[in-house]
Amino acid sequence: MTISNFRKTCFLLILSISILAGCKKGNNPVPYSAYKGKLSLISGNSQSGIYGQDLADSIIIKITPPKGKSVTKYAVKFSMVQGNGLIENYSGDYPAYNLIDPQKGLGKIQWRLGCDNPSQKVKVYLYVDSLLNLGTGNAVAPDDSLTIVASGTKPTGWGRSCGCGLPSYNLKMATFDKKTLYMANNGLYSSTDGGINWYKVPGAPYGSTVVDVQFNSKGWMYILTANNGVYYTQDQKSWIAINNGILDMRTPTMFLVTDDLLMVSFYFDGPYLTKDNGGFWQKLLVGYSSQRFYLAKQHPNGDLYLFNDWTNLLTSRDTGKTWQLIPTSWQAVNYAAYDLEIAPEGTVYIGSDNATIANFLPQTNQWAYQSYYQYNASTQAVNNIQFYNNKVYFLVNTSPNAGIYNGTVNSYTKINTGFAGRISYYFIKPDGTFLLGSDEGFYYHN
Repeated sequence: MTISNFRKTCFLLILSISILAGCKKGNNPVPYSAYKGKLSLISGNSQSGIYGQDLADSIIIKITPPKGKSVTKYAVKFSMVQGNGLIENYSGDYPAYNLIDPQKGLGKIQWRLGCDNPSQKVKVYLYVDSLLNLGTGNAVAPDDSLTIVASGTKPTGWGRSCGCGLPSYNLKMATFDKKTLYMANNGLYSSTDGGINWYKVPGAPYGSTVVDVQFNSKGWMYILTANNGVYYTQDQKSWIAINNGILDMRTPTMFLVTDDLLMVSFYFDGPYLTKDNGGFWQKLLVGYSSQRFYLAKQHPNGDLYLFNDWTNLLTSRDTGKTWQLIPTSWQAVNYAAYDLEIAPEGTVYIGSDNATIANFLPQTNQWAYQSYYQYNASTQAVNNIQFYNNKVYFLVNTSPNAGIYNGTVNSYTKINTGFAGRISYYFIKPDGTFLLGSDEGFYYHN
């Protein structure tokens, strides 16, 4: 026998003895499961609730770590198996580290039901936090998991929408075919059921940073991103960047889409205009000591309007080559302009501070204004000007009599929406009903 074969024989003999010794009664190895944490459900399963609302009772789970290990070494993640609900403020992409009481191992979960399925399920996974790989998903299998179920029913009256988060301050909504609604709200979302359920538009470039969405009359969609400029698509499959000539695309301040031109401006640069769908953007020299520009709109006669950072109302009758100042009084445009919209028949409407709505006719330069200010030591702005069925709509903010108003020129009344919360945004759907934005989310009327 060679020395090499002798060593192999000795190794195999020692290994056999070790295995036999480990198999003796009363000397079994500790099972692998003993080294894993255990996840158990204490209460809260099989509840019933209303779509878009939190379940009445919290869901309580418990983590039991293996002997010698602390609860603080574990994290839980959630996955919506059925229904588009939410678990508190936790995204499915990130673990919840601060959910569990380190002393008792208990975690209290609030489940907000989705709006798309009467039978809903959420799965909870338990991980050793040091083994989570957030960049590429879960690098290892969870220690344990459990499934929680609930049932949901449709609301009566106003119900909270699902899938779209809270309204941002620069929220925009648009529709082209009057069937699918689109929303730029810290991302690009779409809804095909009137705003009840919203889903992120797949493939949108820099999707989580989309701040505006608009259409031209051909149905081409244009989006503006927070720091990467303008993109458009004809089929929502192929997205094309159209930023040639723009120098600094940080922090956009305005965006205008028409059939014959596009305009955009940024906090540090602009405004820009293109007549060839973004083939090249020309920087405009507006003058009037302006550095920043807002609220650009095009009149039906082709004239352009915008505000600068001095709250000067400016117009151009030669597609941006030269600009003229339109004199305004402090009563008509009070302190700051918050919205500028042009009605189909050509009347220009401006919302400003002091709860003021103003309008003027460019042909005669005749102004009219009305203030809904009521003292309460807060800024009261008018914005969100929209037109529907030959009426003007606008939103009065933070006033004691805040809400949506509508009417014809200089004859407006507050609408009784029946909504109890504060309205921070509204959108008139093609059928004339409202979607409302509030502190707690978006709402539709069922």
